[in-house]
Order: sequence, then C-alpha cells, then structure tokens
Amino acid sequence: MTRQVHRTEYVVRCLFERVGDASFVGHLDLMHTFDRAVRRAEMPIMYTQGYNPRPMMVFALPLGVGIDTLGDYVDISLSRLVDAEEFMKKVNPNLPSGVRLYGGINIDEPKNSLMSVVTTAMYRIKAPGIRDPLMRLFEKEEIKVEKRSKGKTVETDIRPLLLSGAQKMSSDPDICELYVCAGSVKNLRPDVLLSALCRHEEYDEELAQNAVITRLALFGGEYPRLLDIKGLL
Repeated sequence: MTRQVHRTEYVVRCLFERVGDASFVGHLDLMHTFDRAVRRAEMPIMYTQGYNPRPMMVFALPLGVGIDTLGDYVDISLSRLVDAEEFMKKVNPNLPSGVRLYGGINIDEPKNSLMSVVTTAMYRIKAPGIRDPLMRLFEKEEIKVEKRSKGKTVETDIRPLLLSGAQKMSSDPDICELYVCAGSVKNLRPDVLLSALCRHEEYDEELAQNAVITRLALFGGEYPRLLDIKGLL
C-alpha cells in the first residue's frame, strides 16, 4: 500500500442553530445540507480519500430528530485558508430556513476531535407542569430505566448523568433548564430522561411526547467547571 500524503487542513469551527421545521431533519440529512451549502458557496471543502469520498465535516454531538439547537458546533475542513466571517457570510444564504451558522473562528488543525471534547449539554424542556416532577426526580438517589442492549432489555441507572446544578429550575412551572452528561463517554438523551419522568413520577406520556426540547449549549470540562469548546483545540 502507498502511504497517502498528509494534506493540510484549514478548519473553520462554527456555532450553528437548527430550529422550527428544520429540527425534523435527521443527522445524515443535516450533514448533506451543510455539504451542499458549502459547495454552492464555492468554498474549498475537503473530502476524504478513497472509493467513497465524504466531506471532512465533524459535528460535536449528533442531534435527535425534533430537537431544536441554539448552540451546537461543527468543524469544516478547507483546502485553503478562508476567514471565518467570510465563510459564514457566503454559506448562510445557501442554508435552508431555520439553519444558520454564527460565531465562527479559524483554527489550526485541531489536536483533539471535536466529538471527543464534549462532556456536558444544557437543555431547555417545555411541557405543561414539568418543572416540579423533574425537581422531584433530581431528589432520587437512583433512577432506573430500561434499555435494549444486544437484543436484551437491561436496566441502567441514569441518576449519575443528571448534573447537580440542574436543580436551579426556571420560575415557570412549564419550563426547566438543566445540565446533563453528553458526549462519547457518558451521554443522556432527553427522550430517555422524559421516559424516566413518566416511569418514576407518573408524568403524562402524551405531554412528554409533545415536549418542546431545545439544546441551548455544549461544553467541555468537568461540571461545574465547564469550558467553552471554542478554546478546546
């Protein structure tokens, strides 16, 4: 085999939002959406080598369908240096309604994968009367949920994935904002949390299914000393 020559990457790291109807776009389709927008903007995006080239684009944490985000990160590798502000100015008009890049910076080739530095996510969940039962859930020492693993149903405790500062709830009884573990090592999905709320606090399943979920931010570091991902290069 011939060793491939190293190609220099000029990475643009951007925050992005995905709201409204766009939140029902799946993760793979979102990747295709960004790829098309970057190509239409005539930005020099890089592709992997081999028989099935893919755009060199890394998202910090995949988003579930139907979840809005106001502060997720994406790294996009370019073959030449393009100022982050210019990049966003040219790409944004090619993105669909509800998707927007902002807060971009230029970085050298990152030492760590963007996905590897994420440890914490902040969510807002809006549903009738959800604050109080969720506060009671935080008071429990153990919160068992059922998960499918290798064809079997197993019980797991998600209490360690709920971070203590999340008890500082909104004054609105229909809204709660909370921090949970997120990333490749430990991760709590909002739908699993809502399932636990129905199981342990008898919260109405229909209300849980219709809850409006927004990911407000992603962080690195260890709670409560959270770090801005922009600085984790």
